[in-house]
Amino acid sequence: MKTSKEKFQELVSKEKTTTLQRNSERIKNRARLRESQDIALKVLTKLDELGWSQKKLAEKLSVTPQQITKIVKGKENLTLETQVKLQEVLKIPILASFYEKKIASLSYDSISNVNISINKLIHSEGKSFYKEQFTREFKSVPRKEIAKDKYHLLEIA
Repeated sequence: MKTSKEKFQELVSKEKTTTLQRNSERIKNRARLRESQDIALKVLTKLDELGWSQKKLAEKLSVTPQQITKIVKGKENLTLETQVKLQEVLKIPILASFYEKKIASLSYDSISNVNISINKLIHSEGKSFYKEQFTREFKSVPRKEIAKDKYHLLEIA
């Protein structure tokens, strides 16, 4: 009679697989894919807002419609050049995802209970739309405001 281990060994393929390698690559690229998906969502939202088709965006960016399809699928590793073009044509912040995530993770209560300046909280490297907007909104609103989401930073309760 065969043991469980022997039965299992018979089921296991003798051929070497690349599963471990494929999974490590997938895990390594996970952060890049998340960013790419965030960009795709921003682009699709803005296209809907503007009433533009993907073909019209392709024309504005001087790329093929296939390239736009890859971008909106959220699986494309976008070059810096493509990201800048998207920002300029759609007038949306593509390269500000660090600040978006930082702001989205902050609640009003966590900020109001900490005695530090906004400039120290959001580390400053050049001019940032989100940093400026957050600072302006936070300083100009009454205490009853709460964090809403990453696009509408604060809303009066």
